[in-house]
Amino acid sequence: MTDTIGSTMVHGGGGHTERPDPPLLDGKLRIPHLTFPVLPRRRVHALLDRAARCRVTLVSGPPGAGKTVACASWAAQRPAAGRVIWVTVDPADRQDWFWAYVCASVTRVRPASPQALRVLEDTGPDGFPLRLVAAAQAFAQPVVLVLDDVHEATDPGVLNGLDVLLRHAPPALRLVLSARRPPALSLARLRVSGDLADIGAADLACTADEADAYFEMLGMDVSAAERREILRRTEGWMAGIRLAAMQADRGSGAPGGTSRSAGPGPAGPGPLVTEYLWDEVLGRQEPDARALLTRTAVVGEVSGDLADAICGRTGSAATLARLSRENCLVDRLDGPARGYRCHPMLREVLSAELHREFPHEVPVLLGRAARWYAAQGRALDAVRAAVSAGDWDQATGVLAGSAIAIVMSDGPRPLEAVLGLFPADQAPAAAAAAAWAVARLWRGDAEGAAAYLDSAGRALQRAAAGTRRVVEPALAALRILREAERSRRDPALIRSGWALAGPAQDSAATRDEHRAAGLLWFALGCASLHCWDIAAAARALRHADRQLSTGGLDPLRARARAWRALALACAGELSVAQQAADDVRTEAIPGTPEDACLAALGAAQVSLARDDLLAAQRLLDEADGGRAGHLPGEPSVPVLGALLQARVLLAGGDPGAARAALSRLREGPAPAGAGLLRAAAVAEAETALRAGDLGHARALLRAAGEDRCGPGEPGLAGDGAQAARAGLLLARAGLLLAEGDFAVARDAAAACLGGAGALTVHERTRALLAAAVAHRRLGEVARAAAQVGEALGLAEPEDAYRVFLDGGLAVRAAVTVLVPPTSRYAGFIGRVLERFDGCGPRLAGAAGQAGVPLTDSERAVLRFLPSHMTNEEISEALFLSVNTVKTHLRSAYRKLGVRSRRDAIARGRRLGLLLPRGQDGGRA
Repeated sequence: MTDTIGSTMVHGGGGHTERPDPPLLDGKLRIPHLTFPVLPRRRVHALLDRAARCRVTLVSGPPGAGKTVACASWAAQRPAAGRVIWVTVDPADRQDWFWAYVCASVTRVRPASPQALRVLEDTGPDGFPLRLVAAAQAFAQPVVLVLDDVHEATDPGVLNGLDVLLRHAPPALRLVLSARRPPALSLARLRVSGDLADIGAADLACTADEADAYFEMLGMDVSAAERREILRRTEGWMAGIRLAAMQADRGSGAPGGTSRSAGPGPAGPGPLVTEYLWDEVLGRQEPDARALLTRTAVVGEVSGDLADAICGRTGSAATLARLSRENCLVDRLDGPARGYRCHPMLREVLSAELHREFPHEVPVLLGRAARWYAAQGRALDAVRAAVSAGDWDQATGVLAGSAIAIVMSDGPRPLEAVLGLFPADQAPAAAAAAAWAVARLWRGDAEGAAAYLDSAGRALQRAAAGTRRVVEPALAALRILREAERSRRDPALIRSGWALAGPAQDSAATRDEHRAAGLLWFALGCASLHCWDIAAAARALRHADRQLSTGGLDPLRARARAWRALALACAGELSVAQQAADDVRTEAIPGTPEDACLAALGAAQVSLARDDLLAAQRLLDEADGGRAGHLPGEPSVPVLGALLQARVLLAGGDPGAARAALSRLREGPAPAGAGLLRAAAVAEAETALRAGDLGHARALLRAAGEDRCGPGEPGLAGDGAQAARAGLLLARAGLLLAEGDFAVARDAAAACLGGAGALTVHERTRALLAAAVAHRRLGEVARAAAQVGEALGLAEPEDAYRVFLDGGLAVRAAVTVLVPPTSRYAGFIGRVLERFDGCGPRLAGAAGQAGVPLTDSERAVLRFLPSHMTNEEISEALFLSVNTVKTHLRSAYRKLGVRSRRDAIARGRRLGLLLPRGQDGGRA
């Protein structure tokens, strides 16, 4: 057993003899003298200065990170260098030898009285740590003990003693532990208590400025581009940078100190890097760990499951975790995937080894990786791996159902990059051509997509049946989306899409087939919105939602659900629409902020239909078209937002502002699809009708096609004709009621109710109310009462108030007279009547408006003031002369008690006549 630090007892026979220890190795106690050029790194020295204020500092990093160099150069440059003592730890250090070296290092600087130090020398290794703690309390000046390579300490006595020292050492004794991996010591408690400072590999990594200074110190002429390439490959790893400089020096053959380039060549890591990594990292690993690293070098990032799939083994996760924990140049990545990546230079060495020793395994390993990626839904990685393996069938098979998923998550550029790896003889494959069409279309190049669509169509005839089931509906969808981007609508193309969508959905059996069917339904839903065929859009988008959900294509599903929310809201199915919008806005369905903005448009329509104008305006501001994004083939969000904004303004009692918004829409760039233009024209006609301008309303309806949609007329030709006919008939019925032509109004409403196409809930409710008003005015009270009851049955479950309010006083009178107090809808009718009584400008609240009796025209002009439009521009927007605008402004200023435009805006906002600042979005 050990007696003291200075001697050991050797047992033999029945007794023992005492022998002196061999002399201590001076090199273990000396701060290393660096024989190669070292750049003083003030940044790292400052980190160590700050860290050394704690009782314990852990400097950790992989081999070659610069731990020893950093600690040694820092210790050497300290003003009171004698206060730093050094012990280099070796694997063979036993308890007695280790504490003997610590004792020798302490006595060299003599921080305490000779008597206190003599006590340390006379103490055995078991009690030495506590004796050192006691002695350190009497140190005249703080001492920093650097334990270099402390990860080499494995002796239990050494580790237990170090734990005692870490827990109890006073502030006068501070420890700096330099290690490749965290030593087997109790450091967690110190870290939580703030007594441990960490300096890791990221802190030790070389910065761009330090690299420039290092190469300048070596006399090397390194350009900025070469330096960036070196830092990219080394990621600031100090050994890598030094080895790159040494390799460049060898390659140049120039004498030391002359100008030379340090840029590593393209041939790989080079012999110096390879030798270093084999000596310091790979050679220290078990064969199984080396085989794992070598085989997984075919991919950039690897998880435990992927490593198992590539290597055909289990337990890879534990090996990767150990390698990362031990700082073997294997880094753990952030995020839920729990993946790992090798340092780029280590991966270069591993890849070179794999291709040299096992070249036949490379395509096999890549194929396994591609299949694993495909099963995990990582399509882009799957295609890259399959292409790298030269497995074109697998690559095109993945592309067939995943091109849309790739551009939705990564954009078109990565898809084009991987498609560019295909050889020329693979380009005509149907799936590859379709993927090119997707990339071009998502880049906004509708014309460029045409050639690829044609090529894919020709190649489809030669494709296998499984490929055709995926690519055919996808091509139909892409053609429809492309036509919409070109502001064209081919009825034959849309009809063929409808004909194909049902069978494609019914026969879908794989994930890719469901995705293709979902994409086709999405395209048909967008096309229907362009035609403003709300019923068809809601139906198509419902199917799209389900198919994309089954296919696991959440990014496009979120988009489809947002558009479905708008279609359902316009159709009058408000509860389902609200739920659909909330699913996207709350990310119950994973999506993007752009999807949430789009979903706000549907939520705004719900709020409008429920007569919550404040919420509708807030949601419209949230659904700003510039933030909602745009996918190929989608309707214009700004156009739809302007259309809805006009209806909100009209509902708020401001037909002048609503008409101005609609006129700007008509005069701006034409939206893709005549249906949206027709919907805007109908809204403008209804606005004119609300303002009492019956002649203008009739002219607008006639221009929109009303003359072709009368009772008994064949209607408009082409897709969306029935929906357009219903909207025009309803607008015409409203006009006829205002003109007192009740019989013709009744016939128009009946023609709408009896149309061949299915009406939406909203359209049917409007038609029933129009018919009820006409029947009542014609004395057909029983029929009118039945129709009012049916309309209430449709509206009451959805809290749809606005459809009654838009009907005006005639509808109010009808529901008041025709619905008895005992009706099941009496409560709903009461709420409708309350809203009738509160009708007026309500967008920003009615408080304070009663005292400012502005006319509709004055309010319309006032609403333009925050937009900073000139009087001439306001006059053009409102179809008024400049003098009339000035007259309205003078009158409004007088009533508001102000003299300037700015004061008028401020007072208008205070009184609720204008939206608060930041909510008007600059719109009139």
